This record gives sequence, C-alpha cells and structure tokens, in this order.
Amino acid sequence: MGEVDSAVLQALLKAIEAGTAGDDPVAEWLAAAPGDLTDLTLDSALLAVEAARLMGLGAHLQRAKKAGDKRVKKAAGRAIHVLKSSGLVVPDAQSTGTGWTLEKEAHEALPPVGMLGLPQSDGYFPFILVAYGPSGACVCAGVAGSGQGYQDSDHAHVGRGRAREIVNDARRDHNLFEIPFHVALHLCERAFREGSGRTPHGWAHMLESVPDAARTSARILDPMQRQERDLDHSALSEVDPLTEGETRVVFGLDEQTSGGAVEECVQAMTSEIALDDNDRRGRIVDVVKRSATAALSGHARTTWALTMDVVAVLGEVSGNEALRKAARHTGLALAAGMDGGEIPFFRIWTERQLAAVTEMVMSVRAGKE
Repeated sequence: MGEVDSAVLQALLKAIEAGTAGDDPVAEWLAAAPGDLTDLTLDSALLAVEAARLMGLGAHLQRAKKAGDKRVKKAAGRAIHVLKSSGLVVPDAQSTGTGWTLEKEAHEALPPVGMLGLPQSDGYFPFILVAYGPSGACVCAGVAGSGQGYQDSDHAHVGRGRAREIVNDARRDHNLFEIPFHVALHLCERAFREGSGRTPHGWAHMLESVPDAARTSARILDPMQRQERDLDHSALSEVDPLTEGETRVVFGLDEQTSGGAVEECVQAMTSEIALDDNDRRGRIVDVVKRSATAALSGHARTTWALTMDVVAVLGEVSGNEALRKAARHTGLALAAGMDGGEIPFFRIWTERQLAAVTEMVMSVRAGKE
C-alpha cells in the first residue's frame, strides 16, 4: 500500500522478529491486545496498519478502522479486504474490544485453533493445534518441552465435523486453555527448536493449511514482549498461584537427584550426633537448596524457562493476573541465572517432595527395627 515506505516497514518487521524493537510505539501497538491508534502519528499509524496486514492481525485492523483519520480508516479497510481475499477469517468489528477470541466462521475458510495446557511435573506442556484445509482438517496433539522438543505426539486428518467435535471436547477440558493460534504455534515451535530441532510427525502437513499471515505472526511476534522484562523479587515470592489450587504446577525431582538428598535428610533426622532443632533444620534447608539447584542443571533449566513463559501466557489469556505474574517472574529468575534453590517455586516443591519421601523411608525403617 503505497503510502508506506517499504524499507521502513521491513526494518520494523526485522526488529520485531529479532526482539530489538524496544519501545517503538508501532511495535508496542502490534504486540499488545487490539487498541486505539490515537497516540500514533499519521505515518506511524499507516505503518502499523500495513505491518498488521502482513502479520494477519485482523482484530488490530478492525480497531484501526475506528481511527479518526480517514486515511488510516481507508488503509485498514483495504488491508482487511486483502486478508479476507487470502482466506483468513477476520473478526467482526464488534468483537475486537476485549482480548483474543476465535470468531464464528464467516467464510468457507475456518481459522486455525490453538490450545495449550498446564505442564506436567517434568515441565512438558500439552498442546492441540487444528488447521482447516479445503476438504477437512489436520489435528496435531502431543506434549512439548525444550529438553527433547516433544515426548508424545499424534496427528490425524479428519473431516470438519470431526474436527469440530475434537475442538469442542478440548474446550470442555479445564486443563486446556484456548489461546491465539499464532501464540500456540510460536511456543510449540520454540520447544521443538530448543529441543531436538525435530518437529512431530504430521506437523508439516498441519502447517500447509495454516494461513501465511498466522505463520508470519508466529515467527515475528514474541508473546513475552508485552510482559515484564525486569525481575521483581517481591513478585517472585508470591508463588501460591503456582503451588496451590486448580492452577497448581508441580515441579518433580528426578530419581538421581532425590535419592541422595533423601538419604541426607534421613541422616539429619536420625543422627546420633547431638543436634538441636536449629541444626537439623539448617542441614535440611541446605539439602533442599542444593537439590533444587542440581535439578535445574542442563536441559531442565531451559525446559522450565519455556514452561514458565507458557504458564504466563495462559494466565494472561485466562485473566488470571496472579498466575501470570508468578510464572513470569519465576521465568525471569531462571533467565537471570539464579540458583534453583534461591527461586521459591522450585525450593518449595523440592522441600515438599523430600519431606514426603524422607518420612516414608523413616517409617519403613522404623517398622523393620
């Protein structure tokens, strides 16, 4: 659309993709939920509209159509027409005021669906991605994580009716969260890239049915760019949303780490050496911290860094600010290189598991005496 300098546009897209856009107001508008363009100059607003078209951000374009300047409205209208002509379903104007949603189909082409779930105790998270083609749909599902890329995966080519049943069943699962498709795609492909580098069987087939704009958005937009970038130690300590209740995320110790740690705890509890309660507690606290740090060595740290980003996104999309904030700052602590034993989430779960196993071992040994 001739009113935008293509060199400036390409530079913006490259900066967004590289994560170097900083506080650029256009980049911030593109990364945030659909909002007004009132704070942008005319040139910046037109640039934002063209970038939104290339990224397939239909909801942003619908908001741009409400701009006060007729030139911006006209550019947004043309961009929406281009997206619709390419087969992408653009949300109705009335539906762009609150967050992300998947709209009812308005054309033959159906929008892809992305769902992610709370992670397992090893940090791997479940995913379901559905992309519709002319004659049916490709469904990819599995468990992804940065260590191996993915553990379990499956895919199927099904009719549209069966695809709708799968999506509706998944929406009833309280452990799964429906999120913008390009965000789910971004996080899954990050897991594959940080892991083995391989993609699950059928993944390429699924991508063939994904609109180009959605794939571009997944590649260019980092969903974490709109969240905090600086670690807040007070927020880091508020971990109840991660350790309690329905949103509880369990951090599991591997057998190699827990085996020796449990024996140290048993010795501290049963030592014949005169130890007062403070000494015993001090020895156990030391074991817990060392165990949590050891458990986050190697791939585990990378896996849980991605996991916390996933949980932060799920908290954002579901409106659970406490969960989002706890996960985000736990992830920032990992990124900052903090020892696992100094990060409350990992220390709490390590202590719980060592306490439970230590008590069981001591009970068994007492029964044999």
